[in-house]
Amino acid sequence: MSTTTARPHFSVAIDWKQRDIEQWLEQYGAWLLIGCRYENLGANSIMGKLLDMAQGVKSDNRRRALPRCNITDDEAEAIEALVKHISQTETPKAQKWVQIVVNYHIDGMSEETIAHRYNMSRFAVTRDKMNGIIRIVSKHSFLRSRLID
Repeated sequence: MSTTTARPHFSVAIDWKQRDIEQWLEQYGAWLLIGCRYENLGANSIMGKLLDMAQGVKSDNRRRALPRCNITDDEAEAIEALVKHISQTETPKAQKWVQIVVNYHIDGMSEETIAHRYNMSRFAVTRDKMNGIIRIVSKHSFLRSRLID
């Protein structure tokens, strides 16, 4: 007999009306930074981080500061499930938009950094970020955005 409890679907797991989607994604990014949950910011091991520090390598390349984390683990898991669902069910073009939204709101990258990474203009990053947010909100009626409120 299994003792695992079934998690509710992400659409009903939390009250999505408390914040807009941009705030939820930034809160999830801040949650990832707590307790070393975020592995992409630097080396995966303590020794790697020490070597980076000794050599003067800056491993955290974020240029935007994410807000202080004000969400619970359950809320973070619901946001994670939402992002995973979106990345698996979208068309390739919409996946690119969503990836830019993730880079900006969750990873805390600046528009300039994203433009350099994907070899595109800053205007294209802003446009794709807006398209990604609108795509996410239009497909999920329980979400809202500051772009279309």
